[in-house]
Amino acid sequence: MGFRVALGDICAFDRGASIPRARMHETGDYLYIHYGDLYRGFSLRIDVESPQKQLPYVASDEKVKTGQFLHDQDIVYVLTSETIDDLGHAFLFNNPKGRIAVSGTETTIVRVIRRDIVEPAYLNYLLQSTYFKTLLRQYVRGMKVFRVHPTDLARIEVDLPPIENQRRVVSLLDVIYEKQLLNQRTNDYLVA
Repeated sequence: MGFRVALGDICAFDRGASIPRARMHETGDYLYIHYGDLYRGFSLRIDVESPQKQLPYVASDEKVKTGQFLHDQDIVYVLTSETIDDLGHAFLFNNPKGRIAVSGTETTIVRVIRRDIVEPAYLNYLLQSTYFKTLLRQYVRGMKVFRVHPTDLARIEVDLPPIENQRRVVSLLDVIYEKQLLNQRTNDYLVA
């Protein structure tokens, strides 16, 4: 049997590091996940070992707080946008080899601290859902630039099935996701 839980009870939240594009490079010390790049090239997750597009780097002398470093299975979440429809894009950060990476400007790191209750991949799919985006919209602030504060995100309650069911759902959705990626690559190849 599942249960209802507030995101703040199962996750921690950190704001990304503000590093301008001018200080990003093709090589460097840390991978850098820039807000603008997320809209062009990534759909659901960021696989460090085989990214859908090249990831930029920043130097290690940038001012980065401990909480701004990404860990495997963190979720990079966009809670700032010029349109309400673009709010709430979530990307599971797959980094099994632990390469050093920093979440960037206008992103929020959602770090699952209760993996006994929720699978990060399941939460990432849940955050993408129309249902969750409807819940998120009640906390939107702004007129020209729209934002949701992480403290508001933490208050949102979700229903979670047992962890075994979450793993089954992720397995099924991952198969569909991989097929969509293959179709997109094929379409891109045919158009080129």
